[in-house]
Amino acid sequence: MGGPTYDRDVYGSSSSSGWGSSFGASSYSAEKMSSSLLHSSMLPNGKTIESKTKNPIIIMLDVTGSNIDFARVVYDKMPMFYGQIEQKGYLEDFDIAFCAVGDAYSDKYPLQIGDFAKGIELDSWLEKIVLEGNGGGQRRESYELAAYYLCCNAKFAPGSNPIVFFIGDEMPYAKVSEHQAEKFDLPKPEGGYQPFRQLREKVNDNVFMLLNKYNGRQFEDDITSCWTKLLVPEHVVRISEEKAIVDLMLGIISMVSNTRSLDTYKIDMLDRGQTQKRIEGVTNSLKNLSTALVPVKVTGTIAKAGSSNRKATQKGKRL
Repeated sequence: MGGPTYDRDVYGSSSSSGWGSSFGASSYSAEKMSSSLLHSSMLPNGKTIESKTKNPIIIMLDVTGSNIDFARVVYDKMPMFYGQIEQKGYLEDFDIAFCAVGDAYSDKYPLQIGDFAKGIELDSWLEKIVLEGNGGGQRRESYELAAYYLCCNAKFAPGSNPIVFFIGDEMPYAKVSEHQAEKFDLPKPEGGYQPFRQLREKVNDNVFMLLNKYNGRQFEDDITSCWTKLLVPEHVVRISEEKAIVDLMLGIISMVSNTRSLDTYKIDMLDRGQTQKRIEGVTNSLKNLSTALVPVKVTGTIAKAGSSNRKATQKGKRL
């Protein structure tokens, strides 16, 4: 199910990549996302990314060993993701930038930066990402460096409403390394600089951490606590099922844009054929975010699976 501007198939777990059965990424995405050398257009050095749309989206993918299949699942489902935003009216005038992060202390390509793009052009940026699959094994990755890059080198139109998704399973390092900033042509970070605080201010607090189980095994309290101190606590969303990553992002977008409440988003999931188990898992993950929203009137036509459209008036406003 994709929009007219994103004309390719959506792939699922019927052809598993074999990395992890719970992920269910396809062999198609494994083939397409197989770069071992980073394309020059993805190099962060001296690069600025700019969106002129009202609703830019940045998806920062952790591509270390325990998370690389998230990028493949996102590739598989991107036509559905893009099409649902268009068809359901979650956002108007949007584009997406795909970026990747690893460990700057050990990885060859710890920061990979794609341009903002629309429709089928997004595939070319996803296909350039190198799924390095390493990481430092220290319960930390260079998320703080990625946030610092966005603070310095991402530009948005006046009055826009950007949203930034981080997807991973570990903590950031405590501070931005001056050496790493210099290596990637970023300004020397001032003493005490807090990149996530600055990024939150830059994007109207729309920074979300989609947090997976550590090494795919279990959620660790110290990792969760670290993120809830860095971000709005309700913006730290635990991933109950890896294959639900796109459902979670769509749910967040629909609620913070005031086009759906959690209840009406559940109807959208039914409408696109999600299982009851998937719907329950996504609902549980988004419950805290939903309760943090202040009610306002939201109107629109919500399609209910198996029945005709019905006019819905809901309440839901972002804090």
